[in-house]
Amino acid sequence: MRFAFNEEQEMLRDAIRVAMQREAGLDKIRRWVDAADLSPFDAFAVRNAWMGIGVAEELGGQGGGRVEQALMFEELGRAVAPSGVLLAGAGGVLGFAARLPGGAEFLREVLDGGGGGALCVPAGRPADQGALQVQVAGDRLSGVIPMVLEAPGASHLLLPLPTGDGLDLWLLPDVKSGVDIKPRRMIDRTRRFGDVRLQQAKGIRIGSLSGEGAREANAVIALLVAAESLGLARRMLDLTVEYVGQRVQFGVPVASFQAVKHAAAEALVDIEAAHSGVYYAAWALQEGQADGVLHAWIAKAFATEAAVRTADRALLLHGAIGYTWEHDLQLFYKRAKLNLELFGSPRSYRERMAEVLALH
Repeated sequence: MRFAFNEEQEMLRDAIRVAMQREAGLDKIRRWVDAADLSPFDAFAVRNAWMGIGVAEELGGQGGGRVEQALMFEELGRAVAPSGVLLAGAGGVLGFAARLPGGAEFLREVLDGGGGGALCVPAGRPADQGALQVQVAGDRLSGVIPMVLEAPGASHLLLPLPTGDGLDLWLLPDVKSGVDIKPRRMIDRTRRFGDVRLQQAKGIRIGSLSGEGAREANAVIALLVAAESLGLARRMLDLTVEYVGQRVQFGVPVASFQAVKHAAAEALVDIEAAHSGVYYAAWALQEGQADGVLHAWIAKAFATEAAVRTADRALLLHGAIGYTWEHDLQLFYKRAKLNLELFGSPRSYRERMAEVLALH
């Protein structure tokens, strides 16, 4: 058995990397952040049809599966792209809706419309827990959902409500009537979050997911966050190796110090372990392996922690310059910290693993 990317996957990764370098480099991302307007990246992602990567061609997508999606998100992480709209769309809205009868039609509408939807769940918890504080009366919904990824600017919301053994999915096609979205400013300004308040908002119940289906949908989001964190970690290590190779103390590059070499080597070990976990989980989910969801949980917990450890080491090795707004490292550092908690902390996934493996 040989685990390796095939030629098409290598070409996809290279194409995304080149496109990011050409159209969405760090200088542009800084300008978008300074202007508090990330819409140029949204338009760039739509032009390249990246929302459709991992979606079957007969459904209007670009083909490929979870491995291709993971490759894309690793590259987005390497570029610290403002990729929330892709995560909310490809991982959230499409990931949940695709499991419903009639989900294919929904997919086409989302892909044709540019995918400006958001999964309306609190971003600090696994998405398969749904939105807990929402009341339903007929087709009207009321309640508050805090910290929803990509809610500001979304054209529609997909709202999962717990049913006891699964989730009911409600579509809110009109975010202007009965829906108030208050943006939140985060330390990572390359992400958009908002608190959603529903006041007798009209919704359409489009179906329900079993508990197993909801866990599988959430596993895709967890995988994509893990893949993005892997890309962040790789880029932070690259930045650090470049810096310590140029920085001179006592007449020699600081990269020649044993303590610096050890820190870089420890980061590389973390990254390679995360790489194996992320792509095994992607393959397992893609192939419908029985342990695919479990491995997505492991990848989320390990890769996000590995990225944070790499961020801390990178900051230490950069010294005071790494803290400054002017240095690019701070963009990656903040995203790594945010991803640690996004859609569930490592602790929340380890508790799930312990329960499934009967380790309590």
